[in-house]
Amino acid sequence: MAVDHTTTTEASERPVHDGGPLDVPAGPLARWFRDRVQTYGDLPATMHRASDRGGADGAFVATTFDAFYDEAVAVAGGFLQTMEPGDRLGIRAETRYEWSLVDVASILAGLVLVPVYPSFSPEQARYVLEDAGVRTLVTERDPPLEVAGAVEWVVDVEDLPRDEGFEEDDLPGFDVEDDDLATIIYTSGTTGFPKGCELTHRNFLAQLAAVASFIDSEPGDTSTCFLPLSHVYQRISNYADWNQGVATVFIEVPRLLEDLGETQPNGFVTVPRVYRRMYDGVQKQIRETEGARGRIARWAVGVAHEYGRAVDGGGTPGPGLRARHALADRLVYGQLRERLGLRDVNFAITGAASIDADLLHFLWGIGVPVMEGYGATETAAGGTLNRPGEMRAGTVGRPVPGIEITLADDGEVLIRGPQVFRGYWNNPEATAEAIDADGWYHTGDVGEWDGEFLKIVDRKKRLQVLDTGKNVYPGPIETALRRSPYIGEAMVVGEGRKYVTALVQPNFDVVVSFAEERGLAYDEEAVERDDDGTVVAVPTELLDHEAVRDLLQAEVDAANADLAGYEQVKRIAVVERTFTVENEELTPTLKKRRRNIAENFGDRIEALYV
Repeated sequence: MAVDHTTTTEASERPVHDGGPLDVPAGPLARWFRDRVQTYGDLPATMHRASDRGGADGAFVATTFDAFYDEAVAVAGGFLQTMEPGDRLGIRAETRYEWSLVDVASILAGLVLVPVYPSFSPEQARYVLEDAGVRTLVTERDPPLEVAGAVEWVVDVEDLPRDEGFEEDDLPGFDVEDDDLATIIYTSGTTGFPKGCELTHRNFLAQLAAVASFIDSEPGDTSTCFLPLSHVYQRISNYADWNQGVATVFIEVPRLLEDLGETQPNGFVTVPRVYRRMYDGVQKQIRETEGARGRIARWAVGVAHEYGRAVDGGGTPGPGLRARHALADRLVYGQLRERLGLRDVNFAITGAASIDADLLHFLWGIGVPVMEGYGATETAAGGTLNRPGEMRAGTVGRPVPGIEITLADDGEVLIRGPQVFRGYWNNPEATAEAIDADGWYHTGDVGEWDGEFLKIVDRKKRLQVLDTGKNVYPGPIETALRRSPYIGEAMVVGEGRKYVTALVQPNFDVVVSFAEERGLAYDEEAVERDDDGTVVAVPTELLDHEAVRDLLQAEVDAANADLAGYEQVKRIAVVERTFTVENEELTPTLKKRRRNIAENFGDRIEALYV
């Protein structure tokens, strides 16, 4: 049973929810990691496909904690040939083994790591490098001249500097103070240039202690790594793995299901879009399965949703449902978990964006214990999390140990605790706006309490005011639209307008299947797919079919049924391609850049108000 840690603030009597006490271990991170190596030395620290490291034909190979540490010491010595402790070391690379190697080497060398998203434009990348004062940049491809010109040295990630004779006792990382900087992470942001978030060794150590209090992994377990390491979410996940002797498995996104199927990890950390793609793939396969097998599969999916709803909030399913669920598990769910690569998963986390309740119910129902959490770069990724046995869909859970949360008078979520960042690099004005005199970090998110559980409504700055004076947050409306299996994404428009409209990005794979089932004619060669075969664009003639228009409108009508009258979407414009990072419509962490989307589809938006 959850312990109620609710108190009130003295100034305003606002309720404060906290996750309980937290014993932050002594650092710095170099000492912490060496301790892990001494404890788990001969266990795997990482696994990745790499034929040049002994794998046959790109097979997965393991690197033990001892070997990983020795390699990191040598690389740290290589960096220290041209750098001093406290210098900023940049890295501009996709998620890969060498990224983590540079990360740990930076810790051991007492350097400050500055990730640069590979998707940043040359202008953004140069801004980050110059603002942080980066001396050396590690990169996996030749950077543009305007980027390379911002640093003294450019290093190829596949040819890192090494000093094989460097002695462990000479590593300056052991002499770093816990409150010294470990990293500067530039938040991708949805507008303007990013801000450099200063995270200390103590911030990370506090988060590691918090995670260890509610995720009890076994040494020798495995957990996935395929999200951007430039973002703190995946990085703290890797640290948390190593903290408990768990191997980080570097998964290649284009072969996600293949890699998951081969490795069958124990931990799965990702974002809602990945879970949604899995679900859509399951539904597509079921639609294509005929006869008794198809009927059984459809029945089992229904049972999964029913079971997930029953356990929501800590509920107990009745005996009849338990019996049907056990039968469905034997007939369907076990095979399904195996095929998805989630057979051995004992913890799964979703974050960085909200996940639909119906999707969570399905995942819980098939035996995948997905826990939704909430945090920010400024809180070292953590803030709240649903725990096993205490999960409530539609919420982001309760505060993790060490964290206090309260809501300001306007509903803004305020967070305080040892995980909260020190400030923004070279930006005292932004720091003063973000952290008040009492140490509360102002997140910019609007929330509300559901008992002890926090619900995130939307970003404060996304509030839209209709010309009727009604206040509309687009987040809940977009969530309602995305509950449809036929709608992949949506962007609500309403600021200063008479009514709410939306750009609707269909779930193209499902719509293509719908068209095939009904024999709708269109140019199939014009369909575009990404590297993993997911449809990312379709010809407009497909979307212009009356059957497709009626289908999407019916889904919008269903979403509207759960919304207040002034929130209901009156008209939609259906887009023929996905929103992308390349078109600057999404951030590197896949958040919508609303202003850019509105500009790119401006004509269609205006047509909705004619």
